Amino acid sequence: MDPLNKVFRPSPSFVMTSIRELHKAHASHAVPRFLRSFDHVIDLSSRQLNSVDCAALIFILKHGDKVKLNLLWTSIPTEGMESILFILHKVSHLSVDRNQLLRFIHCCAACDAQQEAASGLLRALQHSLDLSFSSCVELPEEDQTEPLSLKADDCRAISTILRHSSHRHTDTQLDLRDCEVEGSVLDLLFPFLHLVNLRVSKTVLLKLLSLVPVNSERDTVRRAVSLCRALGGELDLSHTTLDQRVCGALVQMLDSCEGLTELDLSHCYLTDQLLLPLITHLHKVQVLDLSHNLLTDASTAVLLQLLSINPSINCVRLFSNNIVHRAAFKEHEQFEI
Repeated sequence: MDPLNKVFRPSPSFVMTSIRELHKAHASHAVPRFLRSFDHVIDLSSRQLNSVDCAALIFILKHGDKVKLNLLWTSIPTEGMESILFILHKVSHLSVDRNQLLRFIHCCAACDAQQEAASGLLRALQHSLDLSFSSCVELPEEDQTEPLSLKADDCRAISTILRHSSHRHTDTQLDLRDCEVEGSVLDLLFPFLHLVNLRVSKTVLLKLLSLVPVNSERDTVRRAVSLCRALGGELDLSHTTLDQRVCGALVQMLDSCEGLTELDLSHCYLTDQLLLPLITHLHKVQVLDLSHNLLTDASTAVLLQLLSINPSINCVRLFSNNIVHRAAFKEHEQFEI
């Protein structure tokens, strides 16, 4: 068997040496066969590239197609970033760690042809902007403790990418788990939240929720609808501490959007007093989890009232509260207690 037709996984150093030799020889005719021998995978992970290396990589990508490019923990000089960015239409799958991704995002936002660059980057990333620890799977756990702090210029650059993705039918996956973002900075993302499927930490989610109410009723509705859509109609506030301010923002959210079908308020230290103003705004939620809170028999009447104002509700979970008299709830199949 011809060894070039045999699929194997060479080391990144061997791949880099091979690429440089092909580039040096201007052997463009040999690139397709070279890629087939590696199953179209170019693994340059944990390498420190210089300008010659970048030129060699561009040469391979230019004369290849549907390349799976692994740049996890790869150091790329600034001048090489944009060159790689504009050849990503030749890449079917790009693997980068979150710090490298952020560099690509900034490079894309700063270049002149933002539309072309954003489209190529998102396509190579399978429409996923993952800034969570899940992009750090090759790191030891002890090195995955520091959250990524996103500043205003980071969110502005992310917004640029999202803006140029608006013509596509595929929603972009935006994963901001394990990230720290100031509330005022999150304002920059709101105009584009309707374009993404969003995953965030509970801390960031509470900040986003608190930013929903604004002076303009129209803008409040727009923000609520965008956030609801980005979360897929499911709002999970479990294991957070609810207070009057958060509950007030939640009321605005519930009032302003039709698509919120699941609401998880379990383990939230929710009291009868905090539940009372929420009840009349739960007329659209289909699944409500109030488990592991501080509710008592004083909430029985308002919880039963919920069935009359929301006949489409399917399930209300009340496990592990301080409710003693449960007979009234057992008459209705919607309650789990």
